[in-house]
Amino acid sequence: MICVLGDIMLDKYTYGKVERINPEAPVPVLQVVEEKYAIGGAGNVANNIVSLKESVVLMGIYNKNDYFGKQIMELCNKMNINSFFVSDGRPTIVKHRFVALGYNQQLIRVDYEEKHNIGNKYIKLFVDKILELNPDILIISDYAKGLVTEELMELLKKQFKGKILMDPKPENIALCKNVFLIKPNLKEASGIVGREIKNNDKDVEKAGMEIVDNYNANVVITRSEKGSTLITKDKKIYHIPTEVMELHDVSGAGDTYIATIGYALDKGHDLIDAVKLANKASSIVVGKIGTATVNLEELFNE
Repeated sequence: MICVLGDIMLDKYTYGKVERINPEAPVPVLQVVEEKYAIGGAGNVANNIVSLKESVVLMGIYNKNDYFGKQIMELCNKMNINSFFVSDGRPTIVKHRFVALGYNQQLIRVDYEEKHNIGNKYIKLFVDKILELNPDILIISDYAKGLVTEELMELLKKQFKGKILMDPKPENIALCKNVFLIKPNLKEASGIVGREIKNNDKDVEKAGMEIVDNYNANVVITRSEKGSTLITKDKKIYHIPTEVMELHDVSGAGDTYIATIGYALDKGHDLIDAVKLANKASSIVVGKIGTATVNLEELFNE
């Protein structure tokens, strides 16, 4: 069993036809055809783990009284995602995308969210639940919405004995110090070191070494079509290529990546093999349309 703690979001998609321009303003008129919901943020990490036939407990904040929070609970039940949610009064985070059919073109995204740090009583609820469940792997999916705080991380690092894997936002990188693994993509790694990292081995190695030195953690930097680079705490470097497949959509590929690493580590594989498996998983998922997952049959057929 794996625990996933982080910012949970509801992805809402409104699909429609665009056949004319609004006479009131130079914008397209979307004639709505269909609406769909999906669980996003940390929820998509949990969904990827479930797709690999592994038990997961998703932990985060939602609003139990609003419509979107109820949609998240329905999705978790439908996908067999075990959950431990708290409601601190803020609205459920929603990312609402309006998409033109035929063009598969996103016209606009509307976000509903309130960002502020959670209180100490909620931090204690999460830490106590994690200690009760006592998983070997804890994945923290941080979107800098206020759940992952210094106080939370200090308690976890002191009391939790398993491996902590973090997918951080650059502004919260200080919270990652002394965890087992940090997984930024190239853009996030550039934000962490404060300069643009070119997608070549030399630049990536230099940046990765800086992150290892500054935060005392293993680091894997994902590099799109060039695979990923793993730099371990003992300064060993592994450039792990990926098979280049037809690229359709990178949405959620990072969630698939860290979910697969967590799955592999939980099954007893070492970190290098876990990263190799994650490379395969993400190469499959980017060949699909929209936010998608990978199942075991797809992964091991590859």
